[in-house]
Amino acid sequence: MQKQNPTLMLFSLEEARKITGPLHSAGVFLSKLVYSMKYDLQKAEIDIDPERYCTASFLSAMIYGIMFLFVGMAFGAIINKAINETTIIVMIIFGIMAFMGSLIFHLFYPRIASKQIAGLVEQDLLFALRTMLIQLSSGVSLFDTLKSISRSSYGQVSAEFELVVKDVNSGMSESNALEKLAFRTRSDVLKKTIWQIITTMKSGGSITTALNSQVDTLVEQQKESIKRYSAELNLWTLVYLIIAAALPSLGVTFLVIASSIGSSGIGPEAVILIAFMAFCVQAAMIFLIRIKVPRVMK
Repeated sequence: MQKQNPTLMLFSLEEARKITGPLHSAGVFLSKLVYSMKYDLQKAEIDIDPERYCTASFLSAMIYGIMFLFVGMAFGAIINKAINETTIIVMIIFGIMAFMGSLIFHLFYPRIASKQIAGLVEQDLLFALRTMLIQLSSGVSLFDTLKSISRSSYGQVSAEFELVVKDVNSGMSESNALEKLAFRTRSDVLKKTIWQIITTMKSGGSITTALNSQVDTLVEQQKESIKRYSAELNLWTLVYLIIAAALPSLGVTFLVIASSIGSSGIGPEAVILIAFMAFCVQAAMIFLIRIKVPRVMK
């Protein structure tokens, strides 16, 4: 289980375990709203109960809100060149947006993290399955094969199989340990593979035949995902060029023309605001394109 804080969490999970009173009550309320929090934390390997995690999320969001109150005050003062009612409104809006945005991010982070772990599993799964196929075909037992993979460098796959080996060593049967892995993992591909192995074991069939079919399916899926991503990337490249280069320059040009017609000038604040908004949109698009990269073999 993870010992470090989740990404961007400003309040320690260890300190959250000690909190009582109204703040903890807020965490309990939030954990009831996000009903899947318990399972998302387990799949993300974050070792804390849902109520305490939501308490830490609430406190971290409050800190972000307070920090962005000062950012909003500075931004409003730059625009209005004075601290007045409008500056206070901008400051409050910045604080509320920062609080709500960070709270929503913290609450859904376990689900995001579990999907990232699933991606890491699928990235190394094909090599691990090929190793399993080779060893089982050579007469190695299933348990020894799982133990070999858990000690190999297959990243998250080795970590998942290491838990299976520990469960078997503690007295659990192989099929029950594999079932536990199937319920625990967020990776649909690994889940399907494990259920195929379990079904084959119970029916007395050949595990190597089931694995061979799954390996062929994985290879085809990865080829198709690469083709789809290549097709999407051409469109995203065009959209990025339009947003990054065309729209900001055209927007400034339009404002200059409109201000000259209306006998009013365009200040540096408007140009800075346009540049800042363009930068935020570009950063969001880069992040979106990055997360769409298919998880394939290394």
